[in-house]
Amino acid sequence: MLGAVLATAIALTTPGTAAKQTVAQIASFGPRPAGSRAELQVHRLVEARLSALGYEISIQPFTLPRGGASRNVVGRTAGPPRVVILAHADGVRGTKAANDNASGVAAMVALAAALRDHDGVVVAALGAEERIETRSRYHLGSLDFVRRLVPRERRGIRFAASLDMLGVGSRLRVRGLEPRPNRSARLLIPAASYLRDPLGQSDHAELTRAGIPAAWLQRREDRCWHSACDTVARVTARNLQAAIDVTLRAASAALG
Repeated sequence: MLGAVLATAIALTTPGTAAKQTVAQIASFGPRPAGSRAELQVHRLVEARLSALGYEISIQPFTLPRGGASRNVVGRTAGPPRVVILAHADGVRGTKAANDNASGVAAMVALAAALRDHDGVVVAALGAEERIETRSRYHLGSLDFVRRLVPRERRGIRFAASLDMLGVGSRLRVRGLEPRPNRSARLLIPAASYLRDPLGQSDHAELTRAGIPAAWLQRREDRCWHSACDTVARVTARNLQAAIDVTLRAASAALG
């Protein structure tokens, strides 16, 4: 009996379980299109979490094509960046966007906790990824993020990943612009299989186009993508834990 109680207590404190709680908190803010108050609430939540973990915080504001503004919240440990882990904080209208992409933000925060004692770690909650909302050709938060990196910082990055839609679906996929896995994708494989993303549907695309080979970690398929049924109840702690584990192994390998 005591063993069962202890096992339950341990399970309740796993990163996946904590990440599921973060998903619920983010979803409670309501729909969060780029530039909205709800998007800002997510950014403030992430800023507080990263600051409490000891990260050096920077805020990167940028304007939106249709008016208004969004921003990125970036946390860094000491030293030049070697590992970059990103997740977009915004969603589309009409949905609480629990999987797309409260799940990615929650996993990113969990990874920030695991990697906080390593030099060269950059984590960020990005704004304005959803092009259907911004009417832009680009994922604007990651575009702004990569433009702020100086050339020597770009050259030193060994692993870069976008965490996007991790909580729902039967299969974890590593995706990239290239026909074959780039160096970031190879660090994530064979834990998840590779699927090309020729359209560049997440924030990895802007980094790759800027010369930083980046990968997108995604779980497929989600029938509630960009729909009102994208709710917290469908996101599982087990799926989040699997994504955290895969990314942590890849980041640790890159950090050496």
